[in-house]
Amino acid sequence: MRASALCSQISIIAALALASAGCAEPPSEAIAQTPAVPSLEYLDSWGVKGNEPGQLQDPSSIAVNGMSDVFITNIANGFVNKFERGGKPLLSFQEDGLNHPQMIVVDDGGAMYVADSVRDSVYIFLPSGDKYKELHLKTKPSAENELSVAVGDDGLIHVLDSGAGKVFTFTPRAKVVQTWAPSGGSNPISHFGPIVHGPDDFLYVGNSSGTILKYTREGQFVSEIRPASPIPSWKTSAGFAFWSNRIIVMDPDGRMLHVATMDGKPVIDADLAPQLGQGRRQPPMLAVTTQGELLVLDPLETRVLHYRIKL
Repeated sequence: MRASALCSQISIIAALALASAGCAEPPSEAIAQTPAVPSLEYLDSWGVKGNEPGQLQDPSSIAVNGMSDVFITNIANGFVNKFERGGKPLLSFQEDGLNHPQMIVVDDGGAMYVADSVRDSVYIFLPSGDKYKELHLKTKPSAENELSVAVGDDGLIHVLDSGAGKVFTFTPRAKVVQTWAPSGGSNPISHFGPIVHGPDDFLYVGNSSGTILKYTREGQFVSEIRPASPIPSWKTSAGFAFWSNRIIVMDPDGRMLHVATMDGKPVIDADLAPQLGQGRRQPPMLAVTTQGELLVLDPLETRVLHYRIKL
């Protein structure tokens, strides 16, 4: 009996000691997770200079589709080229009369829209490369002029003629349904373009003041988007792109790339000089896949630089 009681007392004392020791230990604290800093990661580059199908010769424009295929036009030989995102050639074709392909966009169905300012037309090609229609603006054609194209979710085709200072809206059957002149914004503007269809189904137009003007599809001015501060500045007339409700645009020096929110607040400012080179240049053309892979068309070196946007 005494031995049993003694053992019980020892067990109780030991349990109390363990409990006390446990209470003395400092409570564990959750480790705070530092949010990742938005950045731009360089992956690789591709492109072969030459006059053959699937090669680049004076490339003039770049676009992507929902499958991340890449479309590039060549002014030097009139080729329209389609590549997989890693640079493997998939399709190349030429079209009689299309001698100065200036800009290309691709709609959700895979149709290609190629603007030619010398012919004052926009060619529409089926995904196979077969010609579907030619939209002729009947304005003054010029090699110095710029035509840009945006295709809405409703299938309407908006063509901005910078020389005429007008947007021509066509139905898919090539009927003109309206024309309107870009206006609005805070600064006098001597040049409009390009026109871009945004992720919210609005139309966005760059200008020589370095801002972006937002319009409804009927041409009603909505707002003006500008950098949050005078530095950095944007070269919106050289082109811009959208991804994940972000604006992607180059600096006037042709080396700095800026990613900003839809109200102009900076997200990423990245120096592309390690890949593009240190010299001042015309800003390269941009396209972004749905996966956030940025493609930078470098006409000087006839290549495409491949990056990943990390938000």
